[in-house]
Amino acid sequence: MNKLLTLAVPTYNMEKYLARCLDSVLCGNRDYLEVIVVNDGSKDRSSEIGHEYEAKYPNVIRVIDKENGNYGSCVNRALAEATGKYFRMLDADDWCDTEALNQWVEYLKACDADMVLTVAEDRDDEGQLIQTLAAPRAVQERKVYTIDEFDGIKLGYNKLFCSHIITYKTSILREIGLQLQHGISYTDNEYVFFPLDHVQTIIYYNLPVYQYFVGREGQTTQPEILMKQAEQILQVFKRLYDYYNLNKISLPEAVLNNQRIVLSEMLNWIYSPLFRDPASEGKKNRLMQLESIVRSDAAIYAMTGNRQAMLSFFRKTGLYIDSCWAKAYKHLYRILSAIRRLF
Repeated sequence: MNKLLTLAVPTYNMEKYLARCLDSVLCGNRDYLEVIVVNDGSKDRSSEIGHEYEAKYPNVIRVIDKENGNYGSCVNRALAEATGKYFRMLDADDWCDTEALNQWVEYLKACDADMVLTVAEDRDDEGQLIQTLAAPRAVQERKVYTIDEFDGIKLGYNKLFCSHIITYKTSILREIGLQLQHGISYTDNEYVFFPLDHVQTIIYYNLPVYQYFVGREGQTTQPEILMKQAEQILQVFKRLYDYYNLNKISLPEAVLNNQRIVLSEMLNWIYSPLFRDPASEGKKNRLMQLESIVRSDAAIYAMTGNRQAMLSFFRKTGLYIDSCWAKAYKHLYRILSAIRRLF
């Protein structure tokens, strides 16, 4: 049976969560799935657990053991060996809503869009729903949009271009030679970004396929980890921004707006750790360099107005985002922006 969907599961020391992840993909339509567990040199029982599932479900799950190379190297390896028509990631500490996955695979049998969007739900350690990342009402479910029609900014789709909701045709990822950077985190943004100017059709299914676990110790989105890895986020951002800046003259506005959404969201991730370390002269300099980059593009600058206001406030006062005065200034900016939009 031809595989419809390849799920890449990058895995590093995830023995506590991997079984939950793999159990969740064993839906009624699992014969149409290919689940590639890429064990990234784990030092715990991750490989053993993965192979146990591989032995039990050899038509669905297979394990690749390799030396540690971080997230991007796992995705690259899975993409090189994927046989599914579509490709996406599923982190080993996250899981799928099994029923939603089953229904989605059923829909994929008749789908030929280049990009497929679904819903993601953030859940805590007890499985309680924290928030839902779903398309706004302006986006019609199961309508095949052309790339010119799907302008994320005009549709109100801001903040939702992330790897938890995006699936691409495998053939497109290979045609563009997608290769994520090795040795650093946050490269899932590269998976999201680089195919955006190559897809021709997009479809949305209102199904909560992806279940994102919030609160795991050591998670790369935690403030203290962001602080330590700010340089890695900045490295990924610069790669994306350079690509955007090089090609923006030749791209349709809808594509540029979708790319700008990814870039502006990455800026939020970058600003947060940089603002939180007032003792670091190096981070002060990087803030100024980043502001210079952003100011060179009016559209991105407009999308990050509140952060730019914070930079302006910092230059004048030396106060960072964690200070009470800086927080007050940020809230005042938001209130004034909301008032301006009303008139």
